[in-house]
Amino acid sequence: MISAGNLFFRFRNGLFPVIFILLALFTRPAFFLGHPDLDKIVVTLGILIALAGQCFRLFVIGYAYIKRGGKDGKVYADDLVTQGVYAHSRNPMYVGNFMIAVGLGLVYGSPWVYFFVIPFFAFVYLSIVEAEEAYLKKRFGKEFDDYAERVNRFWPNFRGLGKSLAGFEYNWKKVLRKDYGTLFGTLFGIVAISIWKMTYLYGFAEKKSTILSLALFIPVGAILYSLVRYLKLTGRLASPD
Repeated sequence: MISAGNLFFRFRNGLFPVIFILLALFTRPAFFLGHPDLDKIVVTLGILIALAGQCFRLFVIGYAYIKRGGKDGKVYADDLVTQGVYAHSRNPMYVGNFMIAVGLGLVYGSPWVYFFVIPFFAFVYLSIVEAEEAYLKKRFGKEFDDYAERVNRFWPNFRGLGKSLAGFEYNWKKVLRKDYGTLFGTLFGIVAISIWKMTYLYGFAEKKSTILSLALFIPVGAILYSLVRYLKLTGRLASPD
């Protein structure tokens, strides 16, 4: 598991788009259990789960950001972060990531999502966490053992959250600087999958107005993405952490 986690860690940023691109190329969207009306409920649920996962990421980053970007493609950490939301879940970012993957998968609706994509991402994130926590245990020893004993690996325990966040001020500049790519990627994924699914299952003519309305979000999103990236590169989103 740890070996797999180290491998996935190296390519983790590219896995998400690659898997969904392959899904779109080699499978087709479908109604949930073949029922269009039931599918509308599942799609709505999927969108809400994906947005909730993204919002959870934004919430976590705004209060305490954990620097586990790795070093030379390997797991690495300067400090053991236990503040903010990390005082209630050891891996809240991966919780958010998995929620996004599940949500987008439900929107797409292909049986391949249920039997391959969702289990695959569950294995990927679990193995990466195994690798990361093996590294943290080796690096920080008893400090990490004590932390692991009192805080759940994934499922957040929000008891006392207000107290944990009392010493923090929400840093929206850091949120945009660190997570604008995932934010726009999630929103683009929802729109693109919805357009492809309606076009394939209903036909462009039948859903023309809805498809064109959704398509407007793509150039608007591209402009906003470029603006945020410009602000980041020019240092306008810099702020003391």
